[in-house]
Amino acid sequence: MNEVQSLIAQLEEKHWTIVAIADSDGLKVHRNTVGMWKAGKRYPRPDQPVLDALQRLLKRNRIPKMKRYSKGSRKQGVEE
Repeated sequence: MNEVQSLIAQLEEKHWTIVAIADSDGLKVHRNTVGMWKAGKRYPRPDQPVLDALQRLLKRNRIPKMKRYSKGSRKQGVEE
């Protein structure tokens, strides 16, 4: 496990989701990118800014919201 994977695992222990990590101020990357880093299929280059951003997230006292969308903001399925 590399350092990026380790930091992502630590964030998940603090109830951060992949989407919340991806949407954070320091990263602003697609959720699939963070998923690839977590799986070890891809690595950020250069990695130092990403490591710094993940470490800043670990220091936050505030736990991110569990839902990405507010109630009623997504379209409901169409019934036939």
